[in-house]
Amino acid sequence: MDTKLLKTFLTVAETESFHRAADRLNITQAAVSSRIRALEDELDVELFLRGAGGTRLSDAGTYLRPYAEQMLANWQQIKGSIGRRFTNRLALRIGCQLSIWDPLLVELTIWTERTLGKLPLTLNFDHESNTIELVRKQLLDLTISNEQALGTRLDSVPLPPERMILVSGQPCRVSDPDLPLFINFQLGPQYDAATADLLGERPGHIFLSNASMGLTYLRRRGGMAYCPFRMVAEALEQRQLFKVEGAQEFSLDRFAVYDPQGASGELVEQVLPGLLEVAGG
Repeated sequence: MDTKLLKTFLTVAETESFHRAADRLNITQAAVSSRIRALEDELDVELFLRGAGGTRLSDAGTYLRPYAEQMLANWQQIKGSIGRRFTNRLALRIGCQLSIWDPLLVELTIWTERTLGKLPLTLNFDHESNTIELVRKQLLDLTISNEQALGTRLDSVPLPPERMILVSGQPCRVSDPDLPLFINFQLGPQYDAATADLLGERPGHIFLSNASMGLTYLRRRGGMAYCPFRMVAEALEQRQLFKVEGAQEFSLDRFAVYDPQGASGELVEQVLPGLLEVAGG
């Protein structure tokens, strides 16, 4: 069985369109049609009904769909675990929910290479997705999240909280009438609640969900932003940035979330000590 055929079948079933499936898979519509025809020939059934109302599953297609989903999930698990089990290397997919933790993934990679002598790690910097859900779907093996995975089979290991301080491109106090432009990193509900009292209804915010981009903007154009202390400690020491006097500090929760019963559970537990180490540094 060619797994591309199953993936194409499921994409057409989800999008209810050969054209939309082709766009999502980044192939031609003719290739989609060819794959579906090959699968139908192999199974000797018609999987889709095509008409003026669009494309919908036939009875045979409806019957096949859950089996196809399970077969692909099983194949992904086998594919992801067999190389790890029979070679002397790690092969983990690690992500983080918030952009302020991108550097931690890099530090963890360095720790893994130096301490365990094993690579590679695949680092995921997609901050639009729910990374806990990606772990649940086995698309990630480990994620750093600001939320716990409650009520699931996943484990949430507490990491040291992230110390957040308000910094500016110029010396100032939080009581100043004309504070610099606030650069909002959009770091979730806990961050929003902690910054609400300071910001109130004052205008002039700029939203940059990537913290590294936000810091670059702050350095070049000025402004102020709540940042992890570890990201700005050197700049503060060199007086390239300044702590806004009188601004309250706060902490963001952090958790390492993974599936201990998953195919990569044992491998994740090899790197967890490193994550705890670099997160506490």
